[in-house]
Amino acid sequence: MAMDQRQKEYTEYYYVRMKKYEGNPMYKNSYETEKALYELMRDATSKEEYQKKFFGEKLNIKNAIALVKDQESARLKHYGEIKDPIRARGSQEILDVVDSFESEAEITTKIPKLQQKNSVAVSVDGFADYFFDDFPVLESLEVARRAEVPSRWKSEQEEYIKDTIAKGREEWQNRVVPNARQWDPNWKFDYSLIQEDRHRRRIPVPDSVVQRRLTEHKEYRGLS
Repeated sequence: MAMDQRQKEYTEYYYVRMKKYEGNPMYKNSYETEKALYELMRDATSKEEYQKKFFGEKLNIKNAIALVKDQESARLKHYGEIKDPIRARGSQEILDVVDSFESEAEITTKIPKLQQKNSVAVSVDGFADYFFDDFPVLESLEVARRAEVPSRWKSEQEEYIKDTIAKGREEWQNRVVPNARQWDPNWKFDYSLIQEDRHRRRIPVPDSVVQRRLTEHKEYRGLS
């Protein structure tokens, strides 16, 4: 029996979708599910046949899951290569559960929730940036301490240093910490994060400078 116009259009549609992923090693799962959809539409002898298999075997759900798996697997590989375990954890958590989804509703509600959870973790991890963000102030304090000034300006110089540190500590307690704890109620600054690749590569200075700034930063922000 010749296929009707609708089936013909579906066949052409799924053929184009299948070809989109053909030969792409990043989308092996998507290619297989798109191929199954194309072959179903190509070979079905009636509307009833392809509808029964399409919905009965949940080919549309399998297709959506395949795309999620391909995308998150690629992200997981990338985050592993750049040594970003926080973002990698988000992809892994999705991969751990996506095969259990049985409806479009689960895919469209549970995955965004997992992504939002990971987004919060990434934001909290990003508070480590406060260290490098404070470098301009630390450099200004260093210049002030090293500057040789006439004796009549010594008190002004010392007052600048004292006032800058006081303001830094006040801002930390009154703005930085309350803001961070809106994201994580137990947050406290963790200096060990600075040495992890995802943060260290964003600080373009030698290790010796980082170590010196660590001590200065603790004094400036009143941390231990």
